[in-house]
Amino acid sequence: MPMKKLCIACCLLLIPGFAFAREARLTFSDYRVFYDASGTGLRANSGTIAMDGRTLLFTFTGGIDDDEAGTMTWLVRSPDWGKTWSQPERFGAEVFDSIVKAPKNEVLGLSIWGPTRKGTLISDGYHLSRGVTRVNMRQALNWRATTLLMGRREKGASSFQYTRYESGTFLGEHFVANGLMLARGRLVATIWGAAKQGENWRCGVLLSDDDGRSWRYREVGYEPDLAIRDRADTPAGFNEQMLFEMKDHRLVSIIRGREKLGRVTGSPKDTWYFRSESKDRGNTWSKPEPSGLAGTGAPSSGLTLADGSLLGVSRIPYSRTLYSLPEQDLFGMQFVRSFDGGRTWRTVKVFQHDPEGRPFDNYYNAMNGQFQKVGKDEWLYIFGQFDVKRNLHRILAVRVSAAK
Repeated sequence: MPMKKLCIACCLLLIPGFAFAREARLTFSDYRVFYDASGTGLRANSGTIAMDGRTLLFTFTGGIDDDEAGTMTWLVRSPDWGKTWSQPERFGAEVFDSIVKAPKNEVLGLSIWGPTRKGTLISDGYHLSRGVTRVNMRQALNWRATTLLMGRREKGASSFQYTRYESGTFLGEHFVANGLMLARGRLVATIWGAAKQGENWRCGVLLSDDDGRSWRYREVGYEPDLAIRDRADTPAGFNEQMLFEMKDHRLVSIIRGREKLGRVTGSPKDTWYFRSESKDRGNTWSKPEPSGLAGTGAPSSGLTLADGSLLGVSRIPYSRTLYSLPEQDLFGMQFVRSFDGGRTWRTVKVFQHDPEGRPFDNYYNAMNGQFQKVGKDEWLYIFGQFDVKRNLHRILAVRVSAAK
């Protein structure tokens, strides 16, 4: 793919015949620390939120490396949008005793989202019987046969009911993330992993039309050619997705393409996102094609604003020439917007410091996040601060408002 120069001031590109309402004006405010678990002896650098009545629920894990051995999930509650928090408690107790035998060696990663239209909270995640250590890291990350866990807690119930899907049910590796609750009620979660050991990663969606009681898999993207790998023994391919439901009910997936699959010319560490579209609410998808956005670290779902534009988030790439940055030497995250259904993007806001002014000076500092609606045309975006050098592992938040 030829090198693309992207900048904050790039022009809007509109697809023929697609009309937008007057462009919504975005403002960003209340940038703050959302949750810091350091006083409890835990790390919190990634997590998910959901509303339980007027109480905000936040689940988090704090592993330094992907699927670090001993990683478990914790839950805290807040009645005031993160100003005060309860003490952490184990999340997933309904399955913990039956599935985890050696907590220091295993991984139990669970997320939470909802409520659905029926008031049900959804939990998804996976169990890995042998977590990653410094000793087995490269070999372990090449194949992680996981048990998929899909849970639901009906309105008024006190506990989640989980269904276990063993490795090989949908894929051999089950890495799931929260997705969308469509306007017509269907639930869409994202999933990725290799179907069989030795294959490349593929990405897909899990669909539910019965309020999360059952799920079915649909493939979104797969490239079987092993030549896309940088190392012959290390899988590459499609993995994390950012989903959108368009105003006409089409679904758009913006997908991370790994290694040579989406390599940015002149930047050996960076990749382009790919774009796929579904016209039947996730049952079938178009072949992924490169989009005009580079980077990683996107949330699993973005926003479709009232004017029809899409708002997403991505970490700033390694390359110093892809984007015009306020501080060219720093990393961080950028809010990005598309007016043509995710084909091209422009930067609308860049964050390169934490709320106290410390610089985001490593690529991994601003991790994947989540939008949570807090009012009409207003959302909190929460994301992880992953700063090993300063031992800062916490969750940050910024308020995003859209005005006509």
